[in-house]
Amino acid sequence: MKTKLLLSIVIIFCGKIIVAQNVNTNNATHQTLTSANINKKLNDAFNKSKQQIPKQQQTNTNQQSNHSTASVLKKIEEVKHLDYNKLSHPVGGAKIYDTVFVGVVPHDTMRITGNYTHNGPIFVFNDGVLIIHNAIVNNTGDLFVFQYGRVFVDSSQVTFPQQYFYQRSVIAVQHGYINFHYSTFDYSGMSHNLVMGDSANVVMNLVHNYDWTTAGMFGSPTVYVRGSNLGGEYILSGNAQATFNNVDTLLLWHQFPNSSVVNYAFPSGAVVYGYQFNNTVAGISGINYNVSADTCYNVWWAMMPTNGSDITISNSTVRAIGAWFERGDSVTVTGVNDNSNYTNFVMPVTDRNLHLINTAVQTWSFYVFDSSKINISNCNLGEVGTQQRASVNANNFLLDGSGGYFWATDTSVIVSANSTVYSTVRSERNGIFVFAYGYMPFQGPTSIGNSLMVSVQNNIAVDPIPYDGSIAWMENIESPNTAHADSLITVTGSAWIDQGPNGSWMDWMNYSLSYQLQGNTGWTYIVHDSTTEIRHAALGKWNTTGLAAGTYILRLVNTSNLLDTVEDFKAVTILPAVTVNVDDNLDNIVVNYFPNPATNQFQISSSKQIERIKITNVLGETVYESSTKLNNTTIDIHNFDKGVYFIETTVKDKKFASRLVKE
Repeated sequence: MKTKLLLSIVIIFCGKIIVAQNVNTNNATHQTLTSANINKKLNDAFNKSKQQIPKQQQTNTNQQSNHSTASVLKKIEEVKHLDYNKLSHPVGGAKIYDTVFVGVVPHDTMRITGNYTHNGPIFVFNDGVLIIHNAIVNNTGDLFVFQYGRVFVDSSQVTFPQQYFYQRSVIAVQHGYINFHYSTFDYSGMSHNLVMGDSANVVMNLVHNYDWTTAGMFGSPTVYVRGSNLGGEYILSGNAQATFNNVDTLLLWHQFPNSSVVNYAFPSGAVVYGYQFNNTVAGISGINYNVSADTCYNVWWAMMPTNGSDITISNSTVRAIGAWFERGDSVTVTGVNDNSNYTNFVMPVTDRNLHLINTAVQTWSFYVFDSSKINISNCNLGEVGTQQRASVNANNFLLDGSGGYFWATDTSVIVSANSTVYSTVRSERNGIFVFAYGYMPFQGPTSIGNSLMVSVQNNIAVDPIPYDGSIAWMENIESPNTAHADSLITVTGSAWIDQGPNGSWMDWMNYSLSYQLQGNTGWTYIVHDSTTEIRHAALGKWNTTGLAAGTYILRLVNTSNLLDTVEDFKAVTILPAVTVNVDDNLDNIVVNYFPNPATNQFQISSSKQIERIKITNVLGETVYESSTKLNNTTIDIHNFDKGVYFIETTVKDKKFASRLVKE
């Protein structure tokens, strides 16, 4: 593939700006939302909320755990690079959809009660305060809380509609503060992000989640979760402080930086009492975060070892290992498999020491950062992804989706060949993903943001779909697999480039179809520079007259309007030509077919009794077969598609072949 770099992309979003009205509310008023007058009701409220949890959500823990940590890792990098000064100045810069700003003026406060619907992001900053109390809120956008902004949500139902998983995020950074109390959160039945960074503080008391939360922590944030039906997963890193009490369904990710040395055994059992993990625990060094969990149910252990770390885990059941590759790492990984029980195993890489003793691992995932370049082969993994400028070359591996999906974001690149994926393949932001000669039995590749997804000669359940301002590129030769010489063969498949609904920077130009005998160097055109996009239809008519039997290669070349090209190849077996109206003079047997070409029916006559008739199409598929004891028989073909068919007639154990044309 020839790549043209787009040096700059300028997108201007036009939207209405909403600035919160200043309400005279002093600090004492905000304190009442978390005062003892409310907190004394927590136990009763918690018991009530637990009774309202559907039974399947309380027990189906395996389903809830099959989600992706990659989304929050990507969101963290995005959040780190946001210009918060621009976000807090509504008169400058372009805005997406309708935007609510709370904090434009000193002591800015916005109260929401009753029903409230908003289409766009909400920014709470400076010393702004957003209060949602006894409300039903529907917000199509992210929630940003930064500087000294504060958000209080109490006794409310909040919905963040999503078109795809991880579309929406709640973000608290700098000195932002969020307090969710006795409220319900709905993300359209899909996973969503929670990002906490810097010195932010997030408190959740008696929160009922309908959907899975993937939370990431960087810097020195604090999170306290008490009484939740569905805790989700938390990535613990940096100087984070995390406390969980009476939380159901919780996946704790322990990030191990390159300076860490860990020799540890995770607790056994699904219920955890008095768990603590930090530098004061025996066998742990180089870790700056602290996590505690008490009276928590359905708890799973996970870890993220970075290249350079020295980790030994023994006598443990580990839900997931998400290996990080960063700081320009370059390594080949092969032979790592999900659902493995390790007696004494060292991860087969040269960039770290990861030693597992009497330990079971359900899911392995690989996350590739900055400019690192990783080769993957012959592995069974849960998730693989790249970001920043990283790249992955993946070949002949299985991604079972138990840890998430297969993705390329930022300006990273993935090229995958001969791989099977049971979850999602997706390009994001400005990433490029080439998925070739693969198998996706349950869905198709997608692209979002301004990314590029190229699907080449795959067996997929659904065609690629572009969202936002992204691009989906599809080419596939579907048939034939076999054909006969001296025939006119229809080559079917797809050749197109689609833009997302917002338009994009690449579009369709043309395609060419050609062939060669395997081993030759030249190509003979069947179609040259056709400007018509093809979707599961005829790419061209291949005239095989005069071709010798053997293996031939069909080549499909798609070209974009930027003159990028992608080539696609398919092997086809050409069989010898068949003979019409054969008389081999064996026992003076003569077989005739009339009329030929035929429209609705034709007749087969023989000088001897016919024993069997078989008709196949150009793909070698049997479309008619019968046994008869007559010298003459009429075949009804009015339901046959127009084209060439091959007839094999058996007379006295001898086979006679003929070609029939249906008009």
